[in-house]
Amino acid sequence: MTVGIAAYKEPRITKCLKAVLNEGLKNLEVIVACPDDETASLVKKFKTVKLIKEKRKQGKPAAVNKILKAAKGEVIILTDADMIIRKGSLKRLVSHFKNKSVGIVNGRPVITNKHDSMLGFWGYLLYNLAHKRRLAGVAHVTTNLCAFRRGLVKRIPEESLVDDYIIGLECLRKGYKFVYEPRAVVSVTFPNNTSDFLKQRVRTFAGYMQVKDWYGESERSFSSEVRKGVKSVFSYPKNLKEWFWLALLFIYRLRAWLGAYYLYRIKKKKLSEIWTPAESTKI
Repeated sequence: MTVGIAAYKEPRITKCLKAVLNEGLKNLEVIVACPDDETASLVKKFKTVKLIKEKRKQGKPAAVNKILKAAKGEVIILTDADMIIRKGSLKRLVSHFKNKSVGIVNGRPVITNKHDSMLGFWGYLLYNLAHKRRLAGVAHVTTNLCAFRRGLVKRIPEESLVDDYIIGLECLRKGYKFVYEPRAVVSVTFPNNTSDFLKQRVRTFAGYMQVKDWYGESERSFSSEVRKGVKSVFSYPKNLKEWFWLALLFIYRLRAWLGAYYLYRIKKKKLSEIWTPAESTKI
């Protein structure tokens, strides 16, 4: 199998790589693609990790394409450089490929933030909702931790704002099944400020609009979020403070949708203009 990591200025990549290599899997290929010297210098300390040093920063989709082209494993696993895989997760992902009808398997991202802050509460709520949707059979793919058969996805558009969504669509359109493996856990740091939260959500929501344009379909939209998502969140607040946080979450989600519409639909911004790093997730 091949584990691929697209990275840019990732001080936590050492912990990420140690967690991957500590799985102790045979015939494991690990590839990191990055354009910056800082990340490259950290990766070079791992002799068994293949480094693809990009000549310039082209964005995550371009880095993922380089990984897809170089990968030799029959199963390709993608994760992010600022996330830590829990022991045994890779084996659990790969085990599902014994079933030849399975094309893509998603793990479970779990936030590390405490829930006693507003952003921590938002992160817990949103990630828990995503977990429940996947358990219900929704093929919601995230490259926080996902695995798919080599050859199903040969490349993704380099202007893609939601590479994980497109990877999932490509696998499903070829007739393969999606499987959710909640025991394959990856630790994720949620933004700790509203500015970084908006950066992430604006890019993601603009990506859903982009997918609608490219594929003629998208499971996520502002209208579907209002129809399906609002009722599902009311069980989470346990006190007056958390109800206030929930109200603010609605406001910030609306701001993100409006921001995505403005940047993508009206201003016609490209990936490099919309995709800006959320620095607080890399601490």
